[in-house]
Amino acid sequence: MNDRRRLVPLSLLFAAACATPAASGPDGRPEHVLEAELRDFQVAQQVFREQNIPPIVFDFPTDGRVTVREVTLDGWPGSAYVRCRFHYQNRTDKPVVQTWISLDVLDASGRLVSSQACNCIIPVPMPIARGSYYSDELRTPTYDAHLQPGWSWRIRCNSVLQHEDEPLDPPVPERTVREYPPMQIKDRR
Repeated sequence: MNDRRRLVPLSLLFAAACATPAASGPDGRPEHVLEAELRDFQVAQQVFREQNIPPIVFDFPTDGRVTVREVTLDGWPGSAYVRCRFHYQNRTDKPVVQTWISLDVLDASGRLVSSQACNCIIPVPMPIARGSYYSDELRTPTYDAHLQPGWSWRIRCNSVLQHEDEPLDPPVPERTVREYPPMQIKDRR
């Protein structure tokens, strides 16, 4: 009789649990809160892809041209960032010593939320010649600005052009080349 008394409440508890409706996902199992956030983030990524179709060209008349080859909203809920692959082309009249390219994330009011910059220089001591390219990638966190309607991103470019050397006043006299007589080494075999 004791076994029967234990079995009845247990079976009633099991029947009640089966009858309780739970929030379920498309496959019928209960949905976790993080799954809903991930789904919302994936929708935001899809909207971003549809609104930003590369190549996107930014012309800066005094600094050159930046062409965005790929721009995506990457990461995960709570840690999203805009990733931008670009190339810079020197379209100025002079060689460029260095160029700063910035990827900015702006909120719906147009205020700067986050920015990352890249210093485009050639690793040898020579400027970026007119018509030459420099390629790189930037990643800028959104700090959840992408959750607001109307948020945006932008590219900024600032170049330092090579300037002509100023003549010295008074000019430095040129060094004269002194001719030495040829050396003779004795006892060389």
